[in-house]
Amino acid sequence: MTAPGETIAVSVVVPTYKRPDLLARCLDALVRQQFRARYEILVCDDAASEATRRQVEEFPRGRVGAPALRYLAVTDTRGPSGARNLGWRSAKAEIIAFTDDDTIPRPDWLAQGLRGFAPDVAAVTGVTEMPIPDPPSDYERDASGLTRAEFITANCFVRRSALLAVGGFDTRYTMAWREDSDLQFALLDSGFRIA
Repeated sequence: MTAPGETIAVSVVVPTYKRPDLLARCLDALVRQQFRARYEILVCDDAASEATRRQVEEFPRGRVGAPALRYLAVTDTRGPSGARNLGWRSAKAEIIAFTDDDTIPRPDWLAQGLRGFAPDVAAVTGVTEMPIPDPPSDYERDASGLTRAEFITANCFVRRSALLAVGGFDTRYTMAWREDSDLQFALLDSGFRIA
C-alpha cells in the first residue's frame, strides 16, 4: 500500500477481459519487478466482473514493499481503449506504463522503460517477443507481426501530460486492433517525441 504523500514513479495499466489465468501470470511478473521506486498496478476489467475483482483483491503481493494493486471496473466506454483511458486517468504517476493481460513483463521491464525517458521524450516503446508454436496457426502467425510494430500497447510508457494533450486513446476502437498506432500517430502529429 502507498503511504499518503508518497510519490509513485510509474503507474502500470493492465486491461483485461475474462482471462483469469493470463491475468494471474501477468500480475505475478509485475509484482516481482526489480524496481527500487514505488509503483502501482491498475487492473482495468472490461467485463466489470465480481470474479476479476476478487482475483485482484486476493492476489498475493509476493514481497515486502510490493506495489499497490487496484481494481477498476470499466463501465463507461468499453473495449481496450476505454479500459486504458480509465486506467491512466485513475493513475497517480506522471509516467504510465501500458501492457496487456497476456504478457509476461521481464523483471527489469519498468526500470528499462523509465531509463528511456529524457526531458524531451513523451513516450517510450520497446522490443516485444512473442513465442509461437511450430507450426503456427494463421492467427498466431498474424499476431506475431506485433513483434515488428513500432509502438504497441503491450509494451509502452507514456507521460500523462502527453496523453492529456492528445485526449488519450480513441474509444471508437472497440477491439484490440490499431488503437495503439492511432495513439502513436496522435503523439507524433502533436510534435511529441517517442523513443
